[in-house]
Amino acid sequence: MFTGRSDMKSFVSQLGLLAVSCLTIYAVLLAVTWIYVPPHRQEAGLDAGKAFRTLFATEPKYVFLNRSTLDNTKDKLLLLGASNMLVGFRQDQLQQLVPHAEVNNLSVGGSNISQLIQIVDLVHEVQSVEARRHNTFVIGIWHGLFADDSRRWTTVDRHAGDTDIDIERYRYGFFRRTDSGPVAVLPPRLLQMGVYAIHPFLVIDKMVRDFVKSARAMLGVRSQPSLITRGNVQISEAEKLRHLAFWQEYMGDNDVFDQQFGKFDLLVNKIVLAGGRVIVLDLPIPPWHAQRSRYQLEYQERTRQLFSSLSRLPYVAVLPWQSESEDVAFVDEVHPNSKVAERWVHRMASALNNHVNARQSASPSMVTDVSLQKNTDGLTTASTTVPR
Repeated sequence: MFTGRSDMKSFVSQLGLLAVSCLTIYAVLLAVTWIYVPPHRQEAGLDAGKAFRTLFATEPKYVFLNRSTLDNTKDKLLLLGASNMLVGFRQDQLQQLVPHAEVNNLSVGGSNISQLIQIVDLVHEVQSVEARRHNTFVIGIWHGLFADDSRRWTTVDRHAGDTDIDIERYRYGFFRRTDSGPVAVLPPRLLQMGVYAIHPFLVIDKMVRDFVKSARAMLGVRSQPSLITRGNVQISEAEKLRHLAFWQEYMGDNDVFDQQFGKFDLLVNKIVLAGGRVIVLDLPIPPWHAQRSRYQLEYQERTRQLFSSLSRLPYVAVLPWQSESEDVAFVDEVHPNSKVAERWVHRMASALNNHVNARQSASPSMVTDVSLQKNTDGLTTASTTVPR
């Protein structure tokens, strides 16, 4: 208990001195880390596949902290999905073939539809109304992307229900947790300033990750093999059984797709209502997986209904893409090898360029609507036009 005004004054003085000392120490640390490890500067389109080479180190952190660059009025392609979208569509390769738009790969490994919705919301959050009108989201889907939230995001190492994106929201205090969901503490327009302010934490986190990786290598601990390999790969029967067992555990049994297919409809409509366009890419998996998975038949039936529904939406196109489905085209149960990925990039670029040319040949105030009639690239288009 304080005995008088002088004691209170002394306490406040000491508290202020402590605060100034802490700020001074942090300012010095900030200056030192800025000098020796310059802040990440985005020069071109975003590529979450290269996150580990940057200070952000992980795909969720890269997407969450690096998105302010998307607030521009360039025509933008935003690739969205899980790890097969990262492996299958290298940003630098696609950018060379699609000069009319800025290519950004915002895919995050292990995503489900709920997390894709969060990424779209975060993109819209930092964009102006005009910038959103220049978005074309290319969403790569397959049955593993529709895992239920209760199974995908319930693990012992996270707050129940938190996605990988949620973890990044709360990690540095940019968002706070409430009963009704995450609430932004830092205004979106100040995101880049916030990234600069937490620079020392990013540096320390990256240094620790690199040290652990080096230590594991020195101790002979095998790291996760790269998903990008060249040539044909034949996986053993034991590996196939292991992959099938993993997805059985990952997806579960009852009403697997109900929640997430409903959310996918919300995702597409959210983008369209914000003024953007959507291309849905139905990604292939190797035949051995498709034939033995208990989820593939139901997924195909649901996507037939989905694609029929999407055909009624303006500014939406569907790219059914099941022809690239030889077993040797994949390094595991879902990821293409690098040679096949290069073919995917060229095929995607051809479809995108033809789609853009078709739009540009229409009147300035009109764009092409879609149906389930394929053109030579498999992109669903129709002659019907609607005002934009």
